[in-house]
Amino acid sequence: MMTTDWRHLRPEDAAALHAAILSAHAQHDLEQLVELYAIAADGEEAQGDVDAACFFLTQAFVFALEAGVARAYELNRRLVAHGRAWPLEP
Repeated sequence: MMTTDWRHLRPEDAAALHAAILSAHAQHDLEQLVELYAIAADGEEAQGDVDAACFFLTQAFVFALEAGVARAYELNRRLVAHGRAWPLEP
């Protein structure tokens, strides 16, 4: 598990967010990768960059599927809303 408390990170803290993502990758912490990539997606979406937001959403979604976390459905719905994925079956 990461020792850094990433929950305080905001999308505009790009350098800290990038470092947290790299650390989570190094530690193979899939659940934190889901959350961190979702934070990155939120930031890009707030700035109106749908392509970048969907890139980060896709990363979060793939790691959510791999980790088996329920958030995969929410991430999938967001990708579907942007025309980037097909809906998951319940």
